[in-house]
Amino acid sequence: MMKIENVVDDIVLLILDNPEPLKDLGLSQNSIYTRIKGYDEYGLWIEHPGLKIPQLPKDKDIKDRKVPKSPKFQTVVATVLIPWNFVASIVHFPNVEGFDFPSPFEHQIGFEISDKTTGD
Repeated sequence: MMKIENVVDDIVLLILDNPEPLKDLGLSQNSIYTRIKGYDEYGLWIEHPGLKIPQLPKDKDIKDRKVPKSPKFQTVVATVLIPWNFVASIVHFPNVEGFDFPSPFEHQIGFEISDKTTGD
């Protein structure tokens, strides 16, 4: 019998229902290959390998850190919550070679990132 805990740390095909509210995360397609990092009562935690976040100044006093008006950005690996109401289906590929490595069938894993700083 398959259980949700069997997909943690595996690459799955995640089918989404109306991903429109998730587009600011770079998630606009209805299906993505992604690595599941965990789950809870709120949804699935998935790996986002290319999230752009502002670089904060490296001030000694953390209270004084502010995001500049035109910040520089850095790309990080993040974990993103996909609420259960967006999950239509999860396709798991147990024992399929390559699904523990980031390029199953040469499909893109993760998100389509649009660079808001350049308008792409």
